[in-house]
Amino acid sequence: MSFARNVWAILLILLLTQGAMAGPPGDLGAGNSFLEGLLHPWFGIDHLLATLAIGLLVVHVDKGSMIAVPIVFLSSLMAGAGLNGSGIWLPWGEPIVAISVILLGVALILGRKYPELLLAVAVAFFGIFHGYVHGTESLTDSLPLDFLFGLLLGTSLLLGLGIWIGLWIEPTSKLSRCTGAAISLAGLGFLVYCLVV
Repeated sequence: MSFARNVWAILLILLLTQGAMAGPPGDLGAGNSFLEGLLHPWFGIDHLLATLAIGLLVVHVDKGSMIAVPIVFLSSLMAGAGLNGSGIWLPWGEPIVAISVILLGVALILGRKYPELLLAVAVAFFGIFHGYVHGTESLTDSLPLDFLFGLLLGTSLLLGLGIWIGLWIEPTSKLSRCTGAAISLAGLGFLVYCLVV
């Protein structure tokens, strides 16, 4: 399969799952229960793609462990949610989340092994905004602890899935680069949507 066909196949999968952008199915909102927190990362396609990309990238960090970067991302995610719950305002939340998806996709396209510290700093910054945006989608004024635990577990499972997939894909492979291209294009679509709407 050619590079272009791989990109189009992945984009088609993303289009078929576009309903995920609407959030969890049924009457599940955000910010009210453990189950809603658990499902929330899986039904927000921007968070889903960013978290999977981080999982794919951490497998191939240069001279580092696979645990440090996910822990940094999860910690910063909770910190961002805490900032929102505390009433602290962060500007440009949604656009920065979209940009994070674009940049993580580009990192996959380049097919390089990144220093652990560089990747940790990047995902810490992205994680704060992902957590903050999750907080803004809450139906309540403050984020309940059970929702946060669910969000943490749901994101951890997504990271684990990304790491598991990353163990089977070489960072320089065509599949990895095509996945990065599809993720970046999806992120670009989110960014345009954020700026237009």
